[in-house]
Amino acid sequence: MFWQKFGPNTYPIDIDALVSGTFNGDGFQGSLSTRLERFDSFEGCLVKTSGTDDWTILLNSRTPNKRRLRFTYAHELGHFMCHRHLRDRFEDSEATLNDFHSDVEREANIFASSLLMPANLFRDEFSADPWTTELLCAIGSRFECSLQASALRYINLTSKPCAFIVSRDGMIVWSSKSKTSPFLRAFKFGDELPELSYAKNPPPSEVATTDSVQTGYSWSESQCCKESQYFDYSGNGFQYTCVEFTG
Repeated sequence: MFWQKFGPNTYPIDIDALVSGTFNGDGFQGSLSTRLERFDSFEGCLVKTSGTDDWTILLNSRTPNKRRLRFTYAHELGHFMCHRHLRDRFEDSEATLNDFHSDVEREANIFASSLLMPANLFRDEFSADPWTTELLCAIGSRFECSLQASALRYINLTSKPCAFIVSRDGMIVWSSKSKTSPFLRAFKFGDELPELSYAKNPPPSEVATTDSVQTGYSWSESQCCKESQYFDYSGNGFQYTCVEFTG
């Protein structure tokens, strides 16, 4: 990885230092700079200055979640490294950052995740821990990444049968599962949370914890599981569920 080769190899990664010290060094024609300002139409943008080989990453200072902003920064850097030969402008909103069907956006997300959360460090530090929202928060703090980005990275790297579900008002909004996970009863956008799941019947907010709870076959007919919850009290009303299957 660039940071492990060219940077001090300390984490969380300093993206500004990486851009200044690596992408504006030998082997890169033109220049790459970053501007943090208020924008109305996007969270991040990579744009080429007309008639030059100079590029600029624009980041929206109005983004309230600074960890999300870091991922957007790395995402735009991914467009620069992988896609700048395709066009002169890449503009990203919440929709494009969560577009898992576009090859270009998926590749930029993979680049960002790999840059911010290297597989070797990730496996060394977290592979032995049970999959819970407590671990999810620890990953986010370790690499200064959002919970969603941290969860996706874990799901993509782990050999454990597990899943991550984002829900609101009892309905699934977004989800992902590892390759070894069994078929899930409820998993797609718009599905209701399983009736017997801890996610469907969480404790009152004043006693909610990140502790893992055994919930039997609530998510799969073939394997028992345990769940833990994280509640977003920022006003969006999201509930994050970590499910690990125990056989």
